[in-house]
Amino acid sequence: MEILNINLRPLRKDDLPLTLAWRNNKEVYDGFYQQSQDRAIVWDDHVRWNKGRNSDWRTFIVMYEDRPVGLITIGQLDNWEPEIGVCIGELTLWGKGVGKEAVFCGTEWLREYAVEHEHIVATRATILDSNSRSIKLFISLGFERIASARRNESLYRKWL
Repeated sequence: MEILNINLRPLRKDDLPLTLAWRNNKEVYDGFYQQSQDRAIVWDDHVRWNKGRNSDWRTFIVMYEDRPVGLITIGQLDNWEPEIGVCIGELTLWGKGVGKEAVFCGTEWLREYAVEHEHIVATRATILDSNSRSIKLFISLGFERIASARRNESLYRKWL
């Protein structure tokens, strides 16, 4: 695998306009479970969604060659199996390994976090069954399908 210049940094308030644009792109939100297909997300709802995250969630901006291109979320850090998610908002980078490297970086962050929080032993991802790109990406990183989740979704796990 080619090593890409990918870094993660914490989400900042000034990232919100860009992340809102990503979330409102149909090709991006087709991979999301809870996004309504018939209306755009408005600014106030987007800000509320970001502020509504508990302290057991971390949201990172995926930086590729020093520019923001996507998000990694790691949530439920109080659980033995936190959940990881990825969204590459820059469509021109799909299929170029950016998402794979970003999830790898997120998993490494979680592995380091788990050293000080010994209750964490695995990570999981919940993926729409129709999202073949994400399924392929997560399986390539060692995640295995373990169960059905909500309707039309599956749960994948990777032991740390």
